[in-house]
Amino acid sequence: MTSPMTLLLNRIRDNLKTSDIPIKSRLPDASIPEPFIVIGSHFDDDAPSGKTGYEVLTTDLQIDLFYSIDSRTALEDEIYNVKLLIKHATPQITRVTSNTITDDSVGRDVYHVIFIVSAII
Repeated sequence: MTSPMTLLLNRIRDNLKTSDIPIKSRLPDASIPEPFIVIGSHFDDDAPSGKTGYEVLTTDLQIDLFYSIDSRTALEDEIYNVKLLIKHATPQITRVTSNTITDDSVGRDVYHVIFIVSAII
């Protein structure tokens, strides 16, 4: 039996694959050029719903976009496109937030966009 989290991950991954950006399961080494997306960790919460009192399982999934530092406007267009692909993956997704920073964790300065995807699973 496939878990609800696996189904959510598969739907998001499949939607993101329709873009030209490669999808990785972990941060690649410095030989891999940007852009690329890393589907990362998630945090689950099974707190009772305030409305019904029934347990509701929600998750916050981190997705990271690493992008060349060359063009901020091209980056903003890509952020918009990635958000749309994530949001349209499944109606389970309730919110997508993002934070853009510069980062050198891949061995050079890049834009690093951290998406937090909130969903009911």
